[in-house]
Amino acid sequence: MSTKAQPWIARDFSRGRIISDAVAESLVPVNSVDQSTNFNYDTKIGSAVVRPGSLIIGTSPTAYTALGLSEFVRKQSTAVNKLVAAFAGATNGAIYPYSGTAWGSSALTLTGNPKVRFATLNGSIFMADGVDAMHDSADGITWGTTNSMATLTPSLIFRSKQHMLAAGEPTRPDRVYFSSLVNPASSPFITWYTSDTAPTTGTAGWIDINPDDNSTITGFAETSNTTLVFKTNGMYRLDVINQNVDSQNIWNIGAVSQEAIVNCQGIVYFFSGYNICQTAGDIPQEISRLGVSDFIQAIPQANWSSVAAGTDGLNVYFSIGNITLNTNEDNQKTYTNVVLKFSPRDQAWSISSYPEKPLFFCQYTATNTQRRMIGACSSGNTNTYNVGTTDNGKPINYELILQDQEFQDRGHLNKISDKIVVFGNGLNDAQLQIKADDDGSNFKDIQIDLSKRVNIGQVVNLEGYFFAFRVFGNSSGTSPVFEGIELENVSDLGITRK
Repeated sequence: MSTKAQPWIARDFSRGRIISDAVAESLVPVNSVDQSTNFNYDTKIGSAVVRPGSLIIGTSPTAYTALGLSEFVRKQSTAVNKLVAAFAGATNGAIYPYSGTAWGSSALTLTGNPKVRFATLNGSIFMADGVDAMHDSADGITWGTTNSMATLTPSLIFRSKQHMLAAGEPTRPDRVYFSSLVNPASSPFITWYTSDTAPTTGTAGWIDINPDDNSTITGFAETSNTTLVFKTNGMYRLDVINQNVDSQNIWNIGAVSQEAIVNCQGIVYFFSGYNICQTAGDIPQEISRLGVSDFIQAIPQANWSSVAAGTDGLNVYFSIGNITLNTNEDNQKTYTNVVLKFSPRDQAWSISSYPEKPLFFCQYTATNTQRRMIGACSSGNTNTYNVGTTDNGKPINYELILQDQEFQDRGHLNKISDKIVVFGNGLNDAQLQIKADDDGSNFKDIQIDLSKRVNIGQVVNLEGYFFAFRVFGNSSGTSPVFEGIELENVSDLGITRK
């Protein structure tokens, strides 16, 4: 027995992407979407807004892949902050400074093409790559070893509590070296203690982080009052930096690399290889399960070390490379240069795809400009993100698939038999499709002009137990906004075979 036709409307997508395969249909939030590419859900709460674009910074100094990236915050109040990046070469990589207007010439040549880490302390920038001796520079151009650990070759460095920390020395994989406290009136302004005999005086020394856990140190982070040391199989906390501190084992899951760790608004986010977690220095909480676990699980283990985390100050981003979902199935799909975005304010995930793969992120403030997220890419380009309406002149392709719509009862056959209304703004080049039940990827076109705020399409005559709607297109102008769909007549035909 059929019942009187009822209207149906969906105009809230504030939960962002929730994987339908991870949640039973009866529990999937109605204000979420199933699939999404290049839409944000934190720009206008409730609506899906196509993400901003990206723009190349200056003329790239090389066509080789990036090896490292950092903002260099100058100590002098009148000095312009710089970007410092490392790029590979045909044989040997090099470090290049960016002054705010142009990239400079090679400032320091590397041995081979190792990954380079940077950290700033007392107005100088330090580098470590695990192959060359640590170096430091007061301007990003002239490099030396005045304040550096010149006799060892750590691959990790990090500023914490007025010390410089170093780790990843090949022969001592569990050891964290810490410099003396900064003394701005001295030269050098920090010193190091590298002997294997524990120091008895001074503020420099080293700490061995659980040599018995069968893992190596992979990165550092800092919360409001603690220093976090990540290993491949664990996370440890240092409440103070001295020779006698007890490293507290907080969790038995670590981070894959320094690049996979980022701090956003006092919370540390990291990629473990199995998931993405957040921590304020206590037991980490997984945040990736509902929104992006299918993408996380599809990252080949060989590519874990290439995952890069970044922040724009409000949101967290994880660049994970090319991803293929549903391998060997009818709906197999490959996404290129994927970046996962998490909005802590809205607890919402979104997925983006870019023309280039960011390998390293940092934030950067040039003179009289807004603070921006910067990414150094495998192409040799360095991009500013969340600017403009194109990706370096290329249109942004977007797609959104709503959650299956059951119209309250999945066991009842429903019939759509009237016009469809789409609410939006700037969807001029978009297309709308619909499919009923598990019809693979066989969406059917709906004839509709989406150039207005309220758009009325053709009469839809379709029966099914549940329905999916798809919106897709490309944009090179003002970001399109998808605001919702309305069906005036949905008839419940009861428990009826199709």
